Amino acid sequence: MKTVSWGWCLTPIRRMKPENDPMLKRKKRTLNSPPRAMAAARGKNESGAESWYTIRAAANNAADISIYDEIGGWGISAHWFAEELVALGSITQINLHIHSPGGSIFDGLAIYNLLKNHPARKVVYVDGVACSMASVIAMVGDPVIMPENAMMMIHRPRGIAGGESSDIRDYADLLDKMESVIIPIYAEKTGKSPDDIAALLASETWMSGAECVREGFADKVIQPVRAMAQLYSKRLEEFEHMPQNVKNMIIAPQGNAGTLTQPEPQAIVTPPPVAVTTPSPQPATTAPGTDEITLRARFQEEQRQRISGIQNVFGMFGNRHGELMAQCIADVDCNVDAAKDKLLEALGRGVTPTNTLGGTQNTHNPMLSHIYAGNGNFAGDGIRASLMARAGFESSQADNPYNAMTMRELARMSLTERGVGVSTLNPMQMVGMAFTHSTSDFGNILLDVANKAILQGWEEAPETYEQWTRKGQLSDFKTAHRVGMGGFNALRQVREGAEYKYVTTGDKQATIALATYGELFSITRQAII
Repeated sequence: MKTVSWGWCLTPIRRMKPENDPMLKRKKRTLNSPPRAMAAARGKNESGAESWYTIRAAANNAADISIYDEIGGWGISAHWFAEELVALGSITQINLHIHSPGGSIFDGLAIYNLLKNHPARKVVYVDGVACSMASVIAMVGDPVIMPENAMMMIHRPRGIAGGESSDIRDYADLLDKMESVIIPIYAEKTGKSPDDIAALLASETWMSGAECVREGFADKVIQPVRAMAQLYSKRLEEFEHMPQNVKNMIIAPQGNAGTLTQPEPQAIVTPPPVAVTTPSPQPATTAPGTDEITLRARFQEEQRQRISGIQNVFGMFGNRHGELMAQCIADVDCNVDAAKDKLLEALGRGVTPTNTLGGTQNTHNPMLSHIYAGNGNFAGDGIRASLMARAGFESSQADNPYNAMTMRELARMSLTERGVGVSTLNPMQMVGMAFTHSTSDFGNILLDVANKAILQGWEEAPETYEQWTRKGQLSDFKTAHRVGMGGFNALRQVREGAEYKYVTTGDKQATIALATYGELFSITRQAII
């Protein structure tokens, strides 16, 4: 009997006959579910339009990363996370914001290792809850900052497997191995022993901000937050010891009897007037709050698309207008078109249409923007111009984004600017691909610079052969001989009052002969035409 997974509890499931098994009517799933520290991916939006994380560049050579949903959700794995992290280039600080119920152990461990090995300083903010695998990722922070009423939850990896007894034993062994992997991560951050960490995992431990600081899971407590973003994860219902106040803040009310017994939290999260004004032909048969959940999900999707569009608009200009981009993202009423207008206004501030003042080049602000007119090869032209300026053959262009890059970074940009991924390559492989890839002209660029250097050296080097040669005559085409005296390797120093000493010199011989050199070639009328 094969192993089949249908859920995320720890109860073995016995297979029914296909005609009697209602579970087979659902979407086909994998034969063995990967162990997860918590939540499975959300079922809707499988096209990949949504994501559980956002990564964007910020001012001062920093980056802001937000993990605000189930890790590994919507079929988006850590592979995309790694590519976007590498695309940020050289940054000095990562601000990681977490509000997540957890997710895939494999994706979570990959993200933890990516951030752990990144040279930038990592500052982690737990904005609401960091449950399960999200708490493991939070351990990468130095420091970890939590509001007083934020919560962190740690527990043992869990999953579900059905099948023969040997299948279930193998799956249990896998869960134990996953636990042995995450225990050292907690122990390294907190300084606790592995046995102490294992005891906390076994009891599904919830900790407030102050408790996390006391136990070593966090480093600083800040003022409590007044509200938290709601999480639409069914897996939150499987937490056994979630504090009720946190549950009221992050779980949308479903209108059941249990929710109605707590009017005050429900009034805060979902005001009654919203449910009354929501159009519904049969309000008695529709679960209260359904329309609001739909509207919230639609609003979140619109915001994701708006933020992504604004980031794409500003992305062409690097970090030069990071503060303006942050203002546009923070303003929920600022759409992509409005962000473009603000960016154009910022680009045009202090410049004339010709990018000159009084007919002369404006040297007061060398970073003034101008329209680039060329052959469409912006990356190749920029790299070539930076190398030419670095070698002293051309003047440096102040607005060239490739000026400060090393040769390795230029090789990487020659690939990534043409859509070639290099996140999985080591430096030698990346540089080799820059020279050999069919879409890369990095080798030709270096060849152009080398040819320029050789030609300039040839033009600047003086001809000195007239100083150490003399003219002679040959009467026929026979081989003739020329004899000359040898030179001195070095002159001996003569001190004051000392005598000059004789040295022995030799001679050298060379053969010369007259010869005629030439070639014939023909060219047809068709070739000329």
